[in-house]
Amino acid sequence: MKITLFILALFVSLFAQGNEQPSAFSSLLPMMFLFFAVIYFFMLRPEQKKQKELDKMRSSLKKGDEIVTMGGICGTVAKIIDDKKVVIKIDEKAMMTILSASIGNVNPTQVAEKTAEKTKETEKAES
Repeated sequence: MKITLFILALFVSLFAQGNEQPSAFSSLLPMMFLFFAVIYFFMLRPEQKKQKELDKMRSSLKKGDEIVTMGGICGTVAKIIDDKKVVIKIDEKAMMTILSASIGNVNPTQVAEKTAEKTKETEKAES
């Protein structure tokens, strides 16, 4: 954002000089501005959206959620210590404390099953 404002200010100052012959830099300035805008909208912005979704998913974790870590370890959330640490149950006797930043995703099949269960419960309650 700061780079964009700098380029815009430079662009305005170059064209506010009067009727002088435009320099080579001022003729390239609109192209550079367009280049940075394309990079922002096609590379940086989607990555920021993806990071926000990942942070939202990690903050909405609760006990019993099946997760997969970035290292490929599958487990069930047994306890949430704080915003940064989670205890997962890997097997009947094996538990592991991990950082919540290392959680890659919540198991989509379990999420679909929970959603289906909630809709069935809602339909039964409405009947």
